[in-house]
Amino acid sequence: MINRILIALQYWEGDRAQALALSHFLTDLEPSKSQLADFLFVARFDSTHDDATTHYVARKFNVYTFKSRRRETGWPNGCNGLWFSTMEWVQSMGAAKKIPAYKAIFTCEADGCPIQRNWIERLSSEWDKVNQKRPVVMAGALVNPGPHINGNALMSGDPDFLLWIARRCGGVRPGCGWDYCLAPEFRRKGWADIPGMKSIYNTPTFSPDQYKKMIDNDWIWVHGVKDCSLISMGRERFKV
Repeated sequence: MINRILIALQYWEGDRAQALALSHFLTDLEPSKSQLADFLFVARFDSTHDDATTHYVARKFNVYTFKSRRRETGWPNGCNGLWFSTMEWVQSMGAAKKIPAYKAIFTCEADGCPIQRNWIERLSSEWDKVNQKRPVVMAGALVNPGPHINGNALMSGDPDFLLWIARRCGGVRPGCGWDYCLAPEFRRKGWADIPGMKSIYNTPTFSPDQYKKMIDNDWIWVHGVKDCSLISMGRERFKV
């Protein structure tokens, strides 16, 4: 494996605009071509990629694009299908040696956002840190009910794990989010909480005061924001 992660940004037509805005922000945060991460755009079957954005992100990342063929829609089934199609792509492309053997895959969505400029370095370091204690297949924000690790998470790039999740598992029962439904399996195989990763479910927006508290608490990544408030405040903070 190489010491790199794959950022896999998944979206559907309903959050496509926010996903593209997020990808521009992630690109602008990088001072030069990233040596720590590559980038994968994953569009749902009924959405499209944006060529201009792909070219823009390629300034700072090695970029891949993939359009899911799975037909699930709605919540959580549409999210499940998109996530499993992402893992299937990584597994099949890795087995064919068409992509590097990443140490981890960061599966994320349009409603996530970094709080720190060096968020990739921080997440990469946290992944290494938790794996020094014992190998894990999943690391991120540990939340309730369950408990379970929220789906904006680092997933192992280990070929055996990828084969299991993509081919032997391949999905969950309808109506159950994959991260919640598979929590007992992830815990058994090894998971870890990363304190700097937070899930604040389905939050319409964040205020400047809330953003300042995230900075003061040294958060790395926040999932759950349904607008571009964190992106806008991040751009102002980092002047990008």
